[in-house]
Amino acid sequence: MEHATLCIHEFLTTNTRRCINQVILLFSLKGQIDININGKQGSFDSNIVIINHSDLFRITHAEQLVELKIPIQQIIPLNQLFFNCHYDVKVLNSSEYLKHLILNMIEKLSDHSTIELPQLTEIIAILEQETKKSNDYFYIPNIQSDNELLNKISEYIKCHITRPIMSKEISATFYISASYISILFKKYLGISFKHYITSLKIAISLSEVMNSNKTIYTISENMGFNHYANYTQQFKNYLNLTPISYRKRLNLLHHKSVKLLTTDVSDYSCYFKSQLIDKPQTFNIQTINLDYLEYDDSAKQPTVFIHIDSIMDVIQTNLNQKLNFSDLSNCYLLINNISNLALETLNLNGIVNFIDTLFSQCMGVVIKIKSIEQYEKVEQVISQFLIFKPKYHNHNEMYHFMILFDTEYLSLNDVNRLYIRAKSLSINIKLAINIEGVLNQTQNLNHTITLLHRFNFDFNFIDIERNDVRAMVHKYSNRFDNISNYQDYYEIFIAISKLKPSKCVYTKITKNYFTQRDPKTPLGVSEMMQHFLFLIKNGAAIGYELMSKNGSDIALMNQHGIYEPIVYIFQFLKPFYNKPALIQSNYLITKDKHGIHLLLFNSKQHTTEKTQKFILKKQSSISKSILFIRTLNREHGFIAYALPPIFNNTFIEQSLLRNIERSNMPKSELRHTTFPNSPIEFDIGHDEVKYMLLTPTHK
Repeated sequence: MEHATLCIHEFLTTNTRRCINQVILLFSLKGQIDININGKQGSFDSNIVIINHSDLFRITHAEQLVELKIPIQQIIPLNQLFFNCHYDVKVLNSSEYLKHLILNMIEKLSDHSTIELPQLTEIIAILEQETKKSNDYFYIPNIQSDNELLNKISEYIKCHITRPIMSKEISATFYISASYISILFKKYLGISFKHYITSLKIAISLSEVMNSNKTIYTISENMGFNHYANYTQQFKNYLNLTPISYRKRLNLLHHKSVKLLTTDVSDYSCYFKSQLIDKPQTFNIQTINLDYLEYDDSAKQPTVFIHIDSIMDVIQTNLNQKLNFSDLSNCYLLINNISNLALETLNLNGIVNFIDTLFSQCMGVVIKIKSIEQYEKVEQVISQFLIFKPKYHNHNEMYHFMILFDTEYLSLNDVNRLYIRAKSLSINIKLAINIEGVLNQTQNLNHTITLLHRFNFDFNFIDIERNDVRAMVHKYSNRFDNISNYQDYYEIFIAISKLKPSKCVYTKITKNYFTQRDPKTPLGVSEMMQHFLFLIKNGAAIGYELMSKNGSDIALMNQHGIYEPIVYIFQFLKPFYNKPALIQSNYLITKDKHGIHLLLFNSKQHTTEKTQKFILKKQSSISKSILFIRTLNREHGFIAYALPPIFNNTFIEQSLLRNIERSNMPKSELRHTTFPNSPIEFDIGHDEVKYMLLTPTHK
């Protein structure tokens, strides 16, 4: 498919088919559309329907159906990890605005059969911003039919899709006959067992066809086809092209052109007038019914590494008394320079007491080593610490030491020897490595990945913001071609390496990570929250500076030792960790014995003058509740506005700093509310986030 296509069907019913090589948007001008998607039947009236690449769908009845088909080649420039995500229509806020854009395109195309339209780019951007949900691996839809056995069979197929799957294997696994398998698929999905598996394999294989240099023969083997010729033939059956021809045509599609397939749209002019007279707002009011929430996501706990240059710099300042980052959960202080980590008595006593304080706050210590001599020094410090503080050995109290092997100084042979030596110690030490040095020594990405899996380090650090590191991964894999932002580099590296996101550390994040940011203004909540959503969805590991050294650093404290907003956001997120949650582009919700926890924020990065309205409702019987609210915005918690960076190098008397620090914290308040008589409404500004705890009062 070279163009996106638009069409209006007066009446339409279809057989079951799999959506391959495209994303389809549907809506009915007449409000009549019944469709089965992935085994689940639904009536969508005039609402938009999104059919993802790999979805199964069957339109059972539709009238005056508007259909927009977008080829995935037009989406991938805006989403390099397209195959690892899908679009969830349930969280689409801008449905009316999307319909406005689509009808506007039809009106323009009625005079031209094919033209390039900016509205298509805007439609894709809205889907990306509002509805995108990421997956650990390639997206395979969950079948939600009325037959539980069929759902279990489809889940089994999903887990084993990359190898040959025959009906006799399903029969043996689920103790049913091959004929009954055929009946289940035909009755509930309207598709044969063989067609279901083959079409899914072809859909998934597109990722390797598009993004790798692997031969078609290798790809066919990877997808479990017994014969290369069979894969080629099946590929052609579904896409009208052989895999080789498909690859050749990938480079031909450079423009986001749209083609109108309906030759005469004059019968629908009345709909155009009604839809186009008043342009809908891009983002609608967000109404959340607290009675009907599905907590299908999991808010995973991220790991945070706080960079400091030298441990003595912290010990010898009052920062030693302020390092309480227990709200950051899995948190480590990363010491980058240990040249002054001597064993003289004065230094050692201070170091031991400092580390003991960190451990008592559930923080860990990471020490970067660059030589065998430094390793021996660190090993001695750890041993001395356990002698001076026997409670950690005698009473099994938790201690968190980690050694980070700097492979830009250590050879891989040295790392191997030190790894064995550390593992043989009687004390528990976690081990980590920086990947860029391994890449530089092996000069091969696959060899690097093999070594990382063989060692199985607790953490693998990669400084993807370094130009030389990005140049190296570019050199070794074309998966990194046409990537413009650091997050995509990081995610694609994880996907290629198959390292767990929780074990792959983004070494140190800076403001350069946020490509849409205005460099003249402090980092806003909208940008930060998209970063945090990525962290909690993946349980990712991330590094920050303790104190900012230059304008691009993202730090936990400013130059005067006052918390930056990022620390408060971590506080807000703490109640969500490791719980079933509902995670959307502009809010998080979870529920526990204390009540309902909500985090609301404005996720729109280009609407600084607008606000996002939230309405919270409960339809159940009348109940009184207490609402605890904490608000972070420019007036409460943004130190860059209370104490602008221009004062970073200015001496300010300590009593003044203490008053500024006390006054510049998130605002806290309590409210009484009664449901359902009094829905709760909030207007959330661009630089604002609200944490709420809704607790029912007891009679």
